[in-house]
Amino acid sequence: MELFLNVLVLLVLIGLSIILNRFIPFVPVPLIQIGLGIGIAYWPAGIHLPLNPELFFVLFIAPLLFNDGKRMPREQLWNLRLPIILLALGLVFVTVFIMGYIIHWMIPAIPLSAAFALAAILSPTDAVAVGALAGRSSLPNSLMHLLEGEALMNDASGLVAFKFAVAATVTGVFSLLQAASSFTVIALGGLASGVILSYVLIRLRMFIRRSGMEDVTMHMLILLLTPFIVYMCAEEIGVSGILAVVAGGITHAIERDHSESTMAKLQVVSASTWSVVLFILNGIVFLILGLQIPAVTSVIFRDAAVSNTQVMLYIAIISLCLLFLRFLWNFVLLKEKWIAEENSTTLPHMHSVILITIAGVRGTLTLAGAFSIPFVLQDGSPFPERSLIIFLAAGVILFTLIAASILLPLLAAKHESTHSADQSSIEFQARRKIIGTVISTLKEEMSYENKTATLSILSRYEKILHQTLQEEPAALKPCGQETGL
Repeated sequence: MELFLNVLVLLVLIGLSIILNRFIPFVPVPLIQIGLGIGIAYWPAGIHLPLNPELFFVLFIAPLLFNDGKRMPREQLWNLRLPIILLALGLVFVTVFIMGYIIHWMIPAIPLSAAFALAAILSPTDAVAVGALAGRSSLPNSLMHLLEGEALMNDASGLVAFKFAVAATVTGVFSLLQAASSFTVIALGGLASGVILSYVLIRLRMFIRRSGMEDVTMHMLILLLTPFIVYMCAEEIGVSGILAVVAGGITHAIERDHSESTMAKLQVVSASTWSVVLFILNGIVFLILGLQIPAVTSVIFRDAAVSNTQVMLYIAIISLCLLFLRFLWNFVLLKEKWIAEENSTTLPHMHSVILITIAGVRGTLTLAGAFSIPFVLQDGSPFPERSLIIFLAAGVILFTLIAASILLPLLAAKHESTHSADQSSIEFQARRKIIGTVISTLKEEMSYENKTATLSILSRYEKILHQTLQEEPAALKPCGQETGL
């Protein structure tokens, strides 16, 4: 009963956050949800939900990243492969190395290997937070695709580096060659397992359809279970479950494109169902982050051996160093042609670099990783400064979230004419797709009994589709074609 009440309270808080955002639109929904989570944790009769990292990854991260992989444009992902690799691999490992030494130098009580662990868990950006904050700031599409691609890929590199740093702290042994080879196996194995498992599940659905079972509910259930199956199977065989669900999402997107004209009703139900599921999961993720903060802060604030002012200063310095390192990396290596917008005014290189720097927010994935740090070392002694490490991770998360919430709307360039043209193109594409889906569904559902009525409705919708195509925005027409001809 207690678990049911906890879930019910979380769902109510998600709805309340949307209502509050209606009255204070300048405060992003994620920050409102974090605030509500903190408030309900301090409330005497509130809920207390311990964060289980393994359960968190499979229950929240898996479906969210699966959906991100499914909706990420493959062409843009491929075109941006080099900058994404530079950010998701190069920047992560550079951050771990440099920030590890900075943290150890600044806080000698944290051993170097533990400092590397903290730097590793702070290195990946959070896909959920990036989408929630960057999307509301009207960032150019090219920057959004780069940020989303980075967030999809850098989770695995950051978590693998974190895993080896923690293992080195616990056992006192570290091998660079073993770490590099293990990372290669884990990353490539995760991508391969995601593609293979998704392909098997897609073939299973096709076999069920060929057997005459067209029940949309059953097919939708298989789709909902897919990210959990892919993640758990990948983790079970010792490869990256995060990269597996990303690859699985991309594989399902390719399959959806090839079979878009078939089983149109499933496409409609799938879009509606996933929108509700993702809305709830996104909200719960930020509420859980807020719920954990009071417990994390109370341990440090009650510790007489630690100066609260000094710890807050550590958080500010670490956060600013992370942002400066990210800025420097992008300023030196990011090419302007990679983030150039087609048919629009390209943002100045410095402006783009600043936006990408500020948008590199950390989220609940970082806190979940920090909570997975073991309590004791191999010899039975306590893990050095575990509570302080978790507190620093939570502080950096809040620092980057608040900084992005304030600065991104101010810095994001809004070219009104280009935005209007893009909006009109998006609306046209959506209208055409909806009408096409309706026509496909009517044809699929047509039977001998309803043939006359269905043909009449089909004729009406085909006229609407023809009128819609006549209203096609000029930007989408082939070169030389004039409107109305």
